[in-house]
Amino acid sequence: MGVLKKAIVKGIDILDLIPQRKPFVFVHSYYGEDQGAFYTGYLPESGTLFTEDGYFAETGMIEHMAQSAAVIIGYSYKSKGEVTPVGFIGAVSKFELNRRPLVGEELFTETRIMAKFGDISLVECIISSNDVRVASGELKIFLQK
Repeated sequence: MGVLKKAIVKGIDILDLIPQRKPFVFVHSYYGEDQGAFYTGYLPESGTLFTEDGYFAETGMIEHMAQSAAVIIGYSYKSKGEVTPVGFIGAVSKFELNRRPLVGEELFTETRIMAKFGDISLVECIISSNDVRVASGELKIFLQK
C-alpha cells in the first residue's frame, strides 16, 4: 500500500462520506491520496452481506470498489464544504479475480481516476491483501447532481 499506513477517516466517520448505511457499508477506512492514487480499507466480517462459505464474494468486491470511489468523491466534496452527490455504477469492466479473500482478511484498495467527463468518472481499482493482488477492475461512475 505504500507510505499510507494510518487512516485519516475510519469507522463510523466513513458514513459522512458515503450515502450507504449498514448493512450495505463495504469501506471501513480512508487513508488518503499519494501520487494520484487513493487508498481505502475494508475488513469483511462473518455474517455480513456478500460473505459465503467463509469468503468475501466477487459481488462484494465490486461494491467495495464502488464505495472506495464514493469515499474519494465524498472526501473531496466535504473538504470544500459542499454536499456530496450520490453516485451510481454505470458499468463494470476488466474485472479480474485472483482469489476470493477470507472473512477477517483485511483488504486495501488503490483507486485511480483514469478519466473524467462532466459527472462521469472512469476509475481503476486494485484490491490487495498483505501486498498481494486479490482483484482489480474498472468502474464507470455517474454522479447525480
